[in-house]
Amino acid sequence: YSKITTVIFDVDDTLYDVGTGFTTHRTGDAAHRFMVERLGFSSVEEARAVRDEYFKVYHSTSKALIVAEQEGRFPPMEGAPTPRFRAQDLAEYWASNLDFSLLKGPNTTLQKDLKDCPLKLVAFSNGPRKYVQRVLVELGVLEIFGEERLFAVDDVLPYCKPER
Repeated sequence: YSKITTVIFDVDDTLYDVGTGFTTHRTGDAAHRFMVERLGFSSVEEARAVRDEYFKVYHSTSKALIVAEQEGRFPPMEGAPTPRFRAQDLAEYWASNLDFSLLKGPNTTLQKDLKDCPLKLVAFSNGPRKYVQRVLVELGVLEIFGEERLFAVDDVLPYCKPER
């Protein structure tokens, strides 16, 4: 064990319980609403079909939407900028519109366990950085990881796990 120096946590469904419904809220309803409101999809159903198809391959909404747009899967939208999807727009949307109360506030047990761990702790997510920061703040653990040990999809695009 003495050779292990670092533990990398996948933020979503690891640092918080999958049973909260937060991931389903984020990758389902909220992602689809973003696509309708910001990317010109005519309905949640149309948005869901495209997002889910690409998410199955890339496991990241940001990467899924980048590739879907590159492959011409976005509906036409008069006067829209190119590219239309920007990961930072999704990050801002999620940080401002998600129901973070589903996370149930700071987790004191998680805080204590992480603070007591003698290893270097790293947080990673296929979600955008601004969103990940907000999740870690809501869980009360951002300062334990620190900005320098927080990695998000923005840091690795155009790749994402499990690609490289």
